[in-house]
Amino acid sequence: MGKCKYCGKPAGILRRQHWECWKEYMQRTRIREDGKERIVTEVSRSIRGSGDFGDLEKAISEMVKSSSVSIPERNVLLVRAWEESVNQFLEDGIIDEKEEERLVQFKDVFGLSKSDLDKNGAFTKIVKAAILRDVFNGRIPFRMKITGDFPINFQRGEVIIWAFPNSSYLEDKKKVQYVGRSHGVSIRVMKGFYYRFGAFKGRPVENIERVHLDTGWVVITNRNIYFSGSQKSLRVPYAKIVSFEPFSDGIGIMRDAQTAKAQIFVTGDGWFTYNLVTNLAKLY
Repeated sequence: MGKCKYCGKPAGILRRQHWECWKEYMQRTRIREDGKERIVTEVSRSIRGSGDFGDLEKAISEMVKSSSVSIPERNVLLVRAWEESVNQFLEDGIIDEKEEERLVQFKDVFGLSKSDLDKNGAFTKIVKAAILRDVFNGRIPFRMKITGDFPINFQRGEVIIWAFPNSSYLEDKKKVQYVGRSHGVSIRVMKGFYYRFGAFKGRPVENIERVHLDTGWVVITNRNIYFSGSQKSLRVPYAKIVSFEPFSDGIGIMRDAQTAKAQIFVTGDGWFTYNLVTNLAKLY
């Protein structure tokens, strides 16, 4: 005789559950799931509002208790609500100071860590959006900190705005090939030897080949774009750049030089990189 998987009592021959136990379980599950959604909705609404988070904390405690939600589950729901608020704030690509302040206050009140909030990249999105806001407004942001040894020798007074590890550096290189046909006549001079005279009529054809040269750090400062890899290192001042080209995963630049060739930095976030460097370049 089988036992009910919900209450542990005998359930009858070839049975694993009581009908009443299953119904009760489904009802509790519904209450829990509805409670979770209610918590996320209420928290998101509160973050986007202007009310006191102390009142929200009391409301969440009541919903957690009535829905039988555990503390770890509660924290997951708070992070989810925070992420949803971030996405709504960033619909225009920029976050204003009031929105940033609400997000930071919520994080501090509920003791959420940066690592928890950045599991899906939401915290990084906020920092990037705040950096762009500062640059758009003509201010140099001081939000990026790099500790330990770094392979770049920065200039005095230079401020690191953002750094992209594991980025690819590519250059466009020209390859010239001659295309055409040869014409001529072969005359026998002696047995086994021939003398050939003729002409080659062809034309040079240039092809552009995009070549990956190295992988390393791309660092954006208030004055320059840096790349540092094991084989290649360079610094490009904004004043020496004549054009920028946006890509989905990076940017391309063209220097102000007679022999300049396209240089491409694959950072993984083309929209942010392009908007950052083009607006920094306007400040100098």
